[in-house]
Amino acid sequence: MSTNQILDEIIKGTERINSKACTLNRSLLLALCYYFIDGIQFRELKTALNISDGKLSSNLKALTKVDYLKEEETVMDKKKIKYFSITKNGKKELEKIINWIELIKELLEEDKNETKL
Repeated sequence: MSTNQILDEIIKGTERINSKACTLNRSLLLALCYYFIDGIQFRELKTALNISDGKLSSNLKALTKVDYLKEEETVMDKKKIKYFSITKNGKKELEKIINWIELIKELLEEDKNETKL
């Protein structure tokens, strides 16, 4: 694929990606919830991303609202524990984000190869 074709695909890709899901923290949340197929606890997400409760809550709420994540609650030792897992729609969106990033990587690799010539 030529550089111009790759650039066209990157631009088209931005139109296909939900901008509400494609922030660094939200993309990482989708990836973590995808990896931990049985769900991941709020506190584990907080530790992994090293962000505040408020920031994590607002990002989780946004991803839950657009049906990319689902929230489940369980009680353990009389404490409520929230688990989050990725939905089918979330997996599709994560795939779009990954494909878009791969196009950018391809562009950078092509540029690196052209520089060597």
